Amino acid sequence: MTALRRLWAEQRLALVAFLVALSLAGFFGGRMISRALFWSDPAHHQQAPEAWMTPGYIARSWHVDVQAVDAILGIEDARKLVDDDRPTLEAIAEKLDVPVGDLIAKLEAGLPQTPPGSPP
Repeated sequence: MTALRRLWAEQRLALVAFLVALSLAGFFGGRMISRALFWSDPAHHQQAPEAWMTPGYIARSWHVDVQAVDAILGIEDARKLVDDDRPTLEAIAEKLDVPVGDLIAKLEAGLPQTPPGSPP
């Protein structure tokens, strides 16, 4: 504890900067590990599209570009269309004035189909 008190008395700015850097590294490192664990789970691969999903989520799940998902839906940019950071299929359908089931059917028909047993 004496070393910490000495550091606080003599190098306060350096200690605060180190603690901030350590906190940021912990936050972003934890976030990266959390996302890596989530997307490495096979249950999150090639999920059937649902109304709550965003084009970005579907793109990650199916290993395709977001632009490809937008093209299947017949739109240019879902975020600009809905004016939202996380545009769900439900919000996109509402903005386009079509049933969400139609968008889901388009996605199911347009997403790549892989043979059973092959990696996604």
